[in-house]
Amino acid sequence: MSVDIKGKPLPKGIRQRKDGRYEGRFTYKGQDYTLYNTNLKILQSEMADKRYEVEHGLYAKETNVTVDTWFHTWLQEYKKNTVKYGTYKLYQDEYRSHIKEVFGKRKLKDIRGEHVQKLFNDMAEKYSRTTINLTKVILNGMYRQAVKNGMVLRNPVANTSIKKEKRKRQISAMSLEEQKLFLRYSKNSPYYGVYAVALGTGMRPGELQALQWNDIDFENKVIHVKGTLKYIPRATEKYIIDEPKTTSGRRDIPILDYVMETLKIHRKEQLRMRMLLGDKWKPQAGLENLVFTGRFGRCITGTALHTDMKKIIQEIREDGHEMKIYHPHSLRHTFATRGLEQGIPPKVMQEILGHTSITMTLDIYSHVLPDKKAEEMDKLATLF
Repeated sequence: MSVDIKGKPLPKGIRQRKDGRYEGRFTYKGQDYTLYNTNLKILQSEMADKRYEVEHGLYAKETNVTVDTWFHTWLQEYKKNTVKYGTYKLYQDEYRSHIKEVFGKRKLKDIRGEHVQKLFNDMAEKYSRTTINLTKVILNGMYRQAVKNGMVLRNPVANTSIKKEKRKRQISAMSLEEQKLFLRYSKNSPYYGVYAVALGTGMRPGELQALQWNDIDFENKVIHVKGTLKYIPRATEKYIIDEPKTTSGRRDIPILDYVMETLKIHRKEQLRMRMLLGDKWKPQAGLENLVFTGRFGRCITGTALHTDMKKIIQEIREDGHEMKIYHPHSLRHTFATRGLEQGIPPKVMQEILGHTSITMTLDIYSHVLPDKKAEEMDKLATLF
């Protein structure tokens, strides 16, 4: 009879390893089955469950396939044709960055819940909750399919958790005075058109970067938002126009007069530059019709916009004006804030912004609405 490290007798078929874990073994019809756990009682329960499954034909023998091999199979056979190309590439990059080194060479069946939980805990020291959530989505998807295929018995991701971030969602929107200052000082920026259209439509930076001239209906004064620009690392052509993040992201936005005028002026200037540069105008193949481009017709990067905005804001400050630091996405928040301040109904704003639900709109911009409460309540005064 085996004993534990303290000399106490252990149940039949169980021994304690040097690392402290308990190892349980049993044989059925010539096939050996081995389980491990740091808790003796849990191990005994798991052995009883496994023995029952084996004896009643409920057990599908786990395969020896590695996590790395199964990831590529899962991605190619089960995800490639069901997710957007940008998501497919994102899964590849995320696996390579955060999962491959830790689990890649290990057998799929050997990964337990505590292993996955440790990965999430370690990532929490360096990465955002969003990044960890994406890692969990990938691992959970892999294991759910593996369970369906009978490759493993349980999904080790099912009972793991990710530490919640304490900070609340912060909105960064310019005041009306800051907005006017920014537009005035950005007049000489090569990206003025981007800023003006962003402040007049609430489009996301990626949507503006992906906007093509055939998406703009000048006659009916409507912009058709159809996609978003995605950067694909290590690809020959670095950028693609991907589907919107959600179905509500595909939408039509009415064009304000000043936005219409800005686009017409920008189009004339772009045509002039194309003629002036000739062969030096070299857009990426497939993206020759972009509204907003860099100097030689290439895609605008998020970094370029962010750097340019910082430069403009620094100039504003040097001229004695107070202004906080803002980023490209702040222009979308500024548009929404102005709209709600002017009384645009939240439901309409939800549709313009492309939010999946009005709850999302109200959650982000609830701080804009309280001032309207007293005004709205006054409408009831005539009833009493």
